[in-house]
Amino acid sequence: MKNPFEFAKELLRYNRGELSEVEKERVEEILSKVKGLDELAGELKDKKRIENELSVVGSFNVEKALVRLKKRQHGRKRLFLSWVAAASVVVIAGISVFLLLDRETDVVNLPVVEKIEPGKATVTLEMASGLKYRLDTLSSVVCNNRANVAFDNNGGVLKVKEHDSTGQLRQEVGRNVINVPYGGTYTVELCDGTKVYLNSGTKLEFPSRFDGNVRSVSLKGEAYFEVARNERKPFVVEVDEMKVKVLGTAFNVKSYVDEPGIYTTLVQGSVAILRDGQPEKKIKPGEQAYYNKSVGTLSVSPVDVDEFTAWKDGLFCFKDIALEEILRIVSRWYDLEIFYMNQEAKSVVYSGKMPMYSSVEDVLRKFEISGDVRFELKGRTLTVFGK
Repeated sequence: MKNPFEFAKELLRYNRGELSEVEKERVEEILSKVKGLDELAGELKDKKRIENELSVVGSFNVEKALVRLKKRQHGRKRLFLSWVAAASVVVIAGISVFLLLDRETDVVNLPVVEKIEPGKATVTLEMASGLKYRLDTLSSVVCNNRANVAFDNNGGVLKVKEHDSTGQLRQEVGRNVINVPYGGTYTVELCDGTKVYLNSGTKLEFPSRFDGNVRSVSLKGEAYFEVARNERKPFVVEVDEMKVKVLGTAFNVKSYVDEPGIYTTLVQGSVAILRDGQPEKKIKPGEQAYYNKSVGTLSVSPVDVDEFTAWKDGLFCFKDIALEEILRIVSRWYDLEIFYMNQEAKSVVYSGKMPMYSSVEDVLRKFEISGDVRFELKGRTLTVFGK
């Protein structure tokens, strides 16, 4: 067969009906002989998929993959690629063609027993009254009359509203808990208008109303807060060994059990980090406060906030991040258990932005293109091999 990238161009022309009868017959003959090429031809008709692929091509080290491919061509015609959008589609298709024709290559090797979709998140709300509801099946308003509060669940957003159908005085109540398991996200709008976007594997405790001088919630996991401003009543997020205090601002807090520290990233406004026996530490927009759990130190540094908030918009975003940290994030979304056959693979660094795909296989293949790692997926167990 000719150069796979040239054949990829013909596939694109074939889909657009631009080939002569002779050229068309030649392409169809190849499609019938090589398993998988017919599926690729169909995928090239999917504009949305191509757009997703293009968003990845610009950020991952595709050039390195091409070098590896050219080495395996044993003196074939050198490839000259124009890095514009149209040619990028050809690059994607060309790589796919090459891999389908040469199954001995070590660039992509992903045995799959079953297709792993993001976890089917069963988000739950446990009211202070003790009643518990599954939010994926709750399509109506539920009330806690003792607390004069109503929970309105609609379209992935839970709104907490004051509700008084009895005319009785408010009674003291405990906290409500919303739990988002691995594989999902959810949004809560608190009674003061504050919006909280909850990431996978997160638990938020919050009161039905904010009495007293402070609006306080507790967080385990990760959440993005858009706090309604109230200068008389600061908003406080309790996270493990520290507190994050704000008046009205937008920020992200990440505090998972398997993370080495707590990350507070400020998008706009002002945030103060509070720790027992330590002076208050303020951070500015575009900065991140990192609390190291093992040694108890707090440091502040400038960051690209998009890297830490892209999840809210349904994107994975990595910038010079080690594979171990990346797979920790991916495993929460797809509920995977990770094993490393080569410890050096943990430190391989990647950069890129991609949608949170419907299957983990699509995500993993983006990393395998580099040729530095390969994966073996069995059930929900992912084994990582170095090059």
